[in-house]
Amino acid sequence: MSDHSTKTKDASSVLPSVKSPSPRFSAPVVMHSNPLESVSHVHAEFNGFTKDYYVVEFGPRAGIVAVSEGKVLLTAQYRFLIKGVAWEIPGGRVDDGETPVEAAQRECLEETGFFCTDLKPLISFRPGLDNVENLNSIFYSESVEERRPFAPDPAEALAIAWIPIEECVALVLEQKLIDCLTVSAVLAYRCQTEQR
Repeated sequence: MSDHSTKTKDASSVLPSVKSPSPRFSAPVVMHSNPLESVSHVHAEFNGFTKDYYVVEFGPRAGIVAVSEGKVLLTAQYRFLIKGVAWEIPGGRVDDGETPVEAAQRECLEETGFFCTDLKPLISFRPGLDNVENLNSIFYSESVEERRPFAPDPAEALAIAWIPIEECVALVLEQKLIDCLTVSAVLAYRCQTEQR
């Protein structure tokens, strides 16, 4: 376990203890399903109120902060919800039979032509605790090797760029890096390097 993980674990002791409610849940009902996602409905009865949960399940996702000479590798990808290009760390879905580490390595190679070794866990998070089932595991690697020249691919990445970590943080604060995976990864990596 890294020093960062130990410090984070110890820091949780400052949170006050809160008793969790004990709701009764209905069996999940799948309302929609396709090869990439499903949507389920669950009805919950709490003491004094009820709540309906609609959970979108995308499956686990992995990403990597690939670092070389203090610069972070970013990819440019078209994103439907913003109707334009977003700059992001390499990452994507964890395929069946694949570990998150293997997925992060594969995604980076597929999207950029760079292969990372000696991956270290950075953070894991869930983007929504009531309605999105999509565990994200982020790693970092400072051992990055070019395996093939980058070739733009509309299905993968339109461009790549190596950006200094401090400029990445500035781009997050200026809301020019807005992908959840990327924002979390950049800020976590910056915090991690400060603790070394």
